[in-house]
Amino acid sequence: MGKRRQNGPRITLPTAAVLRLMLENPSADYYGFALAEASGFPSGTIYPILARLEAAGWLSSYWEEDDPVKLERPRRRMYRLTGHGATAARDALTTTLGRLGALPPATRPQPGTA
Repeated sequence: MGKRRQNGPRITLPTAAVLRLMLENPSADYYGFALAEASGFPSGTIYPILARLEAAGWLSSYWEEDDPVKLERPRRRMYRLTGHGATAARDALTTTLGRLGALPPATRPQPGTA
């Protein structure tokens, strides 16, 4: 039987990358393509992550209200961390990094080895 997730979305490497980027300025609005470019992950990876984070209540989203003709581009869907989401994201990243650092000593690279 698999390990049951307690609360929140699954934190994969791409999810952790998105959260880390968004935590650089937790009150800012972000759009998917910019997060894809900044993270190096394709938009086909980023948008499902954003949908999962929004479904979990970690993000809120809205469509830009400006006229696409004035913008000279399509409207963007903007995402922002919620208060709960920012706290949960920090906790999730701390836990994830702790797990990555909790490798058994035999598997840790030794100084001067590659």
